[in-house]
Amino acid sequence: MKDPKANLELIKEFGINGYENIRSLAEINLRTWEQMVERQMDAFSIFVDAGIEQLSISGQSSDPKELFNSQIALSKTLSEKLANKGRDAVNLATQAGSEYRSWLENGIDTFNSKVTAAAEEALKP
Repeated sequence: MKDPKANLELIKEFGINGYENIRSLAEINLRTWEQMVERQMDAFSIFVDAGIEQLSISGQSSDPKELFNSQIALSKTLSEKLANKGRDAVNLATQAGSEYRSWLENGIDTFNSKVTAAAEEALKP
């Protein structure tokens, strides 16, 4: 690239592409963060609900065997809900990983095509 104007255009294009790439990365980060916070709030809600249920069970039951059976049922329900939330978190991490991988591959492809085009232009007689 022997033309200074073409060099400046190439630099400008790299800058614009870099800005767009960073903006799209920020969007992925924000979306992932929002989903993770939502999952954390759901898990917190599960624990609060279990605590309230625990107090209710403790106050209602005077028979130790009935109390024990209620505790077992509550523990089972809590563990099932937490296991489901854990699976949701794994799915979210997998989805986010795919988005990051796609973003990176797209950026690399764009960069390679721009560099290849600039190199070919520079090698023209």
